[in-house]
Amino acid sequence: MSVSKMDTHENCDFAMKARLQRNSARDNSLIISFGFNQYLMEMSRLVTQRFEGDTDSYFILAAISVASIGHVLADPAKARRYGSINTRIEEDYAYIRLLPLAEITGMPRTTVRRKVATLMALGYVEHDPKHGYRVVKGSMANCPHLRQIMQTQIALVLRLFNVMLGGALIEFQPTENRHRKLASIGKPMK
Repeated sequence: MSVSKMDTHENCDFAMKARLQRNSARDNSLIISFGFNQYLMEMSRLVTQRFEGDTDSYFILAAISVASIGHVLADPAKARRYGSINTRIEEDYAYIRLLPLAEITGMPRTTVRRKVATLMALGYVEHDPKHGYRVVKGSMANCPHLRQIMQTQIALVLRLFNVMLGGALIEFQPTENRHRKLASIGKPMK
């Protein structure tokens, strides 16, 4: 009697569900915390280096970017149009005013205003008196610092997910290999 493709698929699906149930009972918080903290340290180091210690400016730039992109993704038609990571969304960037930007970042308005002026002088942010501030179109393509930060951020996020997924599977390995795997995960990115 031959096994059909459907039976094989159902067996694989059942095996995957069983593995997920077993893994969900394990506490992988240590490995997830490790991966997340490593992500934060690597990003902080890179941002501090690229922005010459002015992490507030990067934080404000990131908040402007998140607000702009969040506005695009909130519109279902635009979100479908920009479903690919390779699609540029800059023509639909939304503006954000100073007060909401200060509220999002938790910084005083005077600090945000001063840092935004610095970002405008660097060519990262533009201002429209009627609408507020937004990331300059083409700033990612024209600025190697921002491009490197974004590429590193993508690599670190993928690495974080890998650590999180590895944490679910690491229990199946002997203790010595587990420590070796943790050590290899902990190596700084270059």
